[in-house]
Amino acid sequence: MYSTLRSAFFLSSLAASAAFRSTTLPHNFALTKGAYTGLVGVKAPYSRSSYRLNAVSVSNDLSENWTKPGYRRPLHWVFKIGSLDDSLKFYEELFGMHVHRHEEFASGCEATCNGPYGGAWSKTMIGFGKEETNFALELTYNYGIDSYEAGDDYRYIAVNSKCLKADPEELGYPVTKDEAGNRLVASPDGYKYLLVDAENQPEEEPFLFASIHVADLKKAVEFHRDILGATVLEAKDVPGALGTPNSAVICFDKNPGPRDVKLELVELGSEVNHALAPGRFATETEDGAPDYIAEKVKAVGGTILHGPIKLQPHGEEVVIVADPDGHEYCFVDSRGYTNCVNVSYQEGGRSVDWDFRTKLEAAARSGESAKLEVAKVSAGDYDKKTMKEKLEKMTKKSPVVIFSQTSCPFCKKAKDLLTDLGASYETVEVDTLGTEGMALRVELAELTGESSVPRIFVGGKCVGGFSDGLEELADSGKLEGMLKEAGSL
Repeated sequence: MYSTLRSAFFLSSLAASAAFRSTTLPHNFALTKGAYTGLVGVKAPYSRSSYRLNAVSVSNDLSENWTKPGYRRPLHWVFKIGSLDDSLKFYEELFGMHVHRHEEFASGCEATCNGPYGGAWSKTMIGFGKEETNFALELTYNYGIDSYEAGDDYRYIAVNSKCLKADPEELGYPVTKDEAGNRLVASPDGYKYLLVDAENQPEEEPFLFASIHVADLKKAVEFHRDILGATVLEAKDVPGALGTPNSAVICFDKNPGPRDVKLELVELGSEVNHALAPGRFATETEDGAPDYIAEKVKAVGGTILHGPIKLQPHGEEVVIVADPDGHEYCFVDSRGYTNCVNVSYQEGGRSVDWDFRTKLEAAARSGESAKLEVAKVSAGDYDKKTMKEKLEKMTKKSPVVIFSQTSCPFCKKAKDLLTDLGASYETVEVDTLGTEGMALRVELAELTGESSVPRIFVGGKCVGGFSDGLEELADSGKLEGMLKEAGSL
């Protein structure tokens, strides 16, 4: 189901704020309830927000966790959503959550954080407190996609009802009850939340646990405990947990406290259906843990979906694994994840540019030329003459030049073919170059008449992509001669 379609093209203010955000926000800020009085020219986190911006302190120094043996902290649950506007309204107005950080990307995540989609997408981290100390939700939005078919894998996330800021039904969110009489409320995308009256829980962390279905409870517990290193807990100590023979509660923190978000496994008795809306549970680790977790999973013939790999643009090391039921788990090193969290403390790191999103949405829905139109929007205004000249120089910089994206499968095939032949070549990964990379993508399309990558130049001339270029030339016996003539062999 999952393919490596990516490139982490980072469009946030860290890369090129002017091109992507028409307004910027004060350095270091949080969202608190109130009016927008006095904040002239500042855009709301969403268009109908009732939250204003206040200064907060700089990120905590948690570097001791980088090398602490066995360090684990449950980080977040990943959701794919159909509307960022509607989702933020739900989480902010009902639960009082606030945006930790927001980032825009021009193409799919190398670790399929946004699912198996290669187009433009955004990531919005939302929750309580600070991302570096609290559990969060990662809301991923794929431009041009309004909804996802749900399966029976996800049950709900349990939250302390004390965090509610309003009556759900007064806001238009119906409350239902399960067989035990527990109250449930669903997000605009249908993701359910169990409202638990947990009087003795710390108010600083309203998230309690995520509940998921597994086919075989015994098998699931053994995998999570013995391979992923989870601790099995007493359900009676976890407010809202079922505590039934067909369920178990675990936590990836080896010494879990009341603020550590748990995972409840509930036996379904049949194969779990993930459909198109599977989530992902992320956990922070010490340095090197993604590598040895991968080795443990490999040793039992388990599934490694991605990695271990360092993701761009922040350089966090991750491994994405699947349990026997296909649930996805991300383990990320704390040192690298600090770079992700620090987006919050950069200018504009928590703002959403709705004008930009509107343009990108239109581009993503423009049909066969969508990727090129997304590149045009992402590139913003640039000096075409200068960029054309730069592109021309790049095409002649080496005997063979490949314009590529870091996770493009056909780009990889092109590189592998040349490597197998012993040819020298230079690669330009357009997705790592920010707005300039997107501008190059636009100019490359104008120069070659093709908007896709790879685009391959031999001796300064474009020979096409992989299937319509290198592979075709290799099959006809012409490629080696061209490479020798260009000085690549």
